Amino acid sequence: MKIRKWLAAATAGAMALAMAGCSDIDEDFFATAEAGNNTAEYTAEAGNSTAEYTAEAPVQSGGEEEYDNSGRSFDNGATQLSMTNGSLDIHRRTRSESAPMGDSGWTIMVYLCGTDLESECYAASMDIEEALNGRYSDDVRIVYQTGGTAEWNEYYGISNSVSQRYVTNNGELELVDEFELCNMGDPNTLADFVSWGVENYPAKRMGLVFWNHGGGSISGVCFDEMNDSDSLSLREIDSALNSVYGQMSDKFEFIGFDACLMSTLEAANIIAPYARYMFASEETEPGGGWNYTDIVDFLSGYPDATGADLGEMQCQSYYQHCIDNGDPDGVTFAITDLSNINGLLTAFDATAKEMYESDSMTDIARAVYSADNFGGNNRNEGYTNMVDLLGLLNAVQPYAPSASDAIAKLKEAVIYSVNGDNHEGAGGLSLYYPLSVQGTEELSVFADICTSSYYLAYVDSAAYGTTGGDLSDYDNSGLIADCDDIWNYGYTADPNVGSNYSDVSYADDNSTIGIQSVYFDEDGTYTVQLSDMSAFNYATCTLFMTYDGTSVYLGEDDEVVTDYDAMILQDGFDGSWPSIAGQPLAIVAVSVGEDRSVYTAPITLNGEQTNLRIEYDFTSSEWRVCGTWSGIDPETGVASRDTQPLKDGDVIAPAYFVFSDEFNDYIYGDDITVSGELQIEYDALPAADYSYSMSLYDIYGNYYYTTSVTFTVDENGELFFYPDEL
Repeated sequence: MKIRKWLAAATAGAMALAMAGCSDIDEDFFATAEAGNNTAEYTAEAGNSTAEYTAEAPVQSGGEEEYDNSGRSFDNGATQLSMTNGSLDIHRRTRSESAPMGDSGWTIMVYLCGTDLESECYAASMDIEEALNGRYSDDVRIVYQTGGTAEWNEYYGISNSVSQRYVTNNGELELVDEFELCNMGDPNTLADFVSWGVENYPAKRMGLVFWNHGGGSISGVCFDEMNDSDSLSLREIDSALNSVYGQMSDKFEFIGFDACLMSTLEAANIIAPYARYMFASEETEPGGGWNYTDIVDFLSGYPDATGADLGEMQCQSYYQHCIDNGDPDGVTFAITDLSNINGLLTAFDATAKEMYESDSMTDIARAVYSADNFGGNNRNEGYTNMVDLLGLLNAVQPYAPSASDAIAKLKEAVIYSVNGDNHEGAGGLSLYYPLSVQGTEELSVFADICTSSYYLAYVDSAAYGTTGGDLSDYDNSGLIADCDDIWNYGYTADPNVGSNYSDVSYADDNSTIGIQSVYFDEDGTYTVQLSDMSAFNYATCTLFMTYDGTSVYLGEDDEVVTDYDAMILQDGFDGSWPSIAGQPLAIVAVSVGEDRSVYTAPITLNGEQTNLRIEYDFTSSEWRVCGTWSGIDPETGVASRDTQPLKDGDVIAPAYFVFSDEFNDYIYGDDITVSGELQIEYDALPAADYSYSMSLYDIYGNYYYTTSVTFTVDENGELFFYPDEL
């Protein structure tokens, strides 16, 4: 396995962090960090002094004040989208006058859905402890609603049999309400909590935090493990907050997601009527999430701080918290100024129109696959289909020139962000893109929250292609013509959805990619000559160990050289494979970068199935173990919190999926007890017979295996190829 060895001489990129200055605030409070990413450029262009981000700041071009709400009903949510003469119209519920809900200070309401994060490792209780350790003043209150977990840490006396509400009081946690256990995934529970908090603990500035797992735009947030992991969808959040809109005299200063994958364009659109700023991460969060001690300390010292002030501190605090928890490379965190979201939506809609009307769908789809994405998105770990918006816009700009305007609007909307090395180019907001369609329900959910009918039509055509790639008889023009009905009443009535799609992760024999010939020479060079690349996206080489009619999956080599002019794919194999303690790992690429790539391999950890995240550094030609990550739950869409470090005494074993006529399941290698740093090395494969083929991925997310060839590794590690078999 070569894994892009030509990049070994590339210069390693420095960690990119940037923050704009914070006027009237003691700069010594903020953690020190190296500057470098383009966030500083963004904020300078946005005119980012804290004085501009007050409650009285005018809505910018494209903002809600430009839209006429007359004659509109907002029974189910505070946002309605429509089209007029082919252009996007945004209608949001607004107040004729706004006034602070309290005289002074801050109240932060935390919707604390504990789930397995609490029952397995007491992460929610530890975040409560962080908040209580802060330097409290009379100007700061944190109010909690608890629930959603089978077991709470007994230290605070929180019950798993009833719902409870708590408030911080001089560094103590005070129980102030208790009632029948409620489902935290029910929007009525959220609405009741917000109504109660606003009535009983009003403040000049209010914040709302969703604490739990997140699954991105499709799966939502706050999965209640006492109620079959029921979660709050974005539409349910909209409905809940809209129901208490009239009770509130002002917006929340911020709405935040202390949960994975929730810094999305779709989420920003939903919460824009209810908050000035959104705090969230595009990527998964570490188990420790936010640092609540820093939040309390900051607001106690600066009770007149705006959401922008707090957001700047929160970005740096979050990054430092990730460093302290040992995983800074995967960091993303962003503060979005929601007064600028309408302008971004309008600009993105124009870009989506050009994408939809383009004759270069293949080129666009290929380009989008180069954009950063979040939450795994691979065979081993599952798919979130959340893609970085800035990466998508940069990728499609050659085919959709208006993307340049959308990029500028994105930079105005995302006023602060931090990114680790693995996501140094991320723009702060992601959006849904069908890297691999996970069934019709996913598409139906997306349609109900999609911000552009043109983008919905583009996604619909890409998803339709998963049934075989033939779009000759496909017509989705109705999605544009009838977009008002879709947005208002849901997507299930559309004839192109629900009946035509199957759960397509694996393709059948009707490949969208034409294969002319396959050749395997005596040196182990594998060559595929294609006859049709119109739907081709990329290729990997796939390795199986074979014996007695059984195939053991060993993963994919991402080293395939593609010659588009000659339509040739080629790869050579040297018999080595990433291994741990002499045992090969069944690796799949998570992300492939210029100076490092991240891979995942199934393992057991102390008897439980999970995935081992490993990183290859091209500059040093060395592997590093990042930790373990359980991936995306296929039933609920729950994304595990970020990688967990291995510790001394942990017992792991490589896992391998086995295919045979009688058995399709995992088998496991020898146990390895962790002691110090684990070493990943290229080792010769064990003596056995092997099957080797290419996996061809098309622009629709399907993949197809080419003809397999075989080779043998003998007891001395020598390879014997069989070129004549083709």
